[in-house]
Amino acid sequence: MKKLLLLIAFSFTLVASEQVEVNAEEFKADEKKLISYFRGSVFIKKGKDEIKADLLKIIFDKTNKPIKYDATGNVSFKISTSSQHFVGTANQIIYEPSNKKYKAFGHVNIKETIKNQTLKGESITIDRISGKTSIIGSKNRPVKFIFTVEE
Repeated sequence: MKKLLLLIAFSFTLVASEQVEVNAEEFKADEKKLISYFRGSVFIKKGKDEIKADLLKIIFDKTNKPIKYDATGNVSFKISTSSQHFVGTANQIIYEPSNKKYKAFGHVNIKETIKNQTLKGESITIDRISGKTSIIGSKNRPVKFIFTVEE
C-alpha cells in the first residue's frame, strides 16, 4: 500500500507537467483495480483549474499514470483555456488527461467570464487543446446560450 501511495503522489506531479493537488476528508485506494477514491469536501487544483465535489475517483493505468478523474456530487468548477475562463456547476465532471478534455454532465450551468456568456445544457465538453466547447441538450432541457449584444 505504501508503494501505491508513493506512486500516486509521484504521478500527480507528472500530469500534464502541472502539479495536481487533491484535498479530501477520506482517501481509499484499490491496488488491484487501479482506482483511488477521495470523499468528503473534495478539492482538486491543477494549474488554474479547480473542482469541488463530494467524491473523486481517479483511474490509473498499469504504470500508475492517471487516465481519468471523475468527480460527482455537488460539483462546482473553474476551468481556464488560453482564451476562456469557465465557472460552473454540474452533477458530474470528468477530466481525461490524455486528450485534455473536461466533460460535464447533468444540469450543467457554465458562465464564461471573459465574454460574459452563460451556457446551459445536459452535457458540455471543453477541449483544452483545440479551445472548442460543445454543448448537448435534451428534449426537456434544450441548450441555452445567453449573451449580451452591444448595439
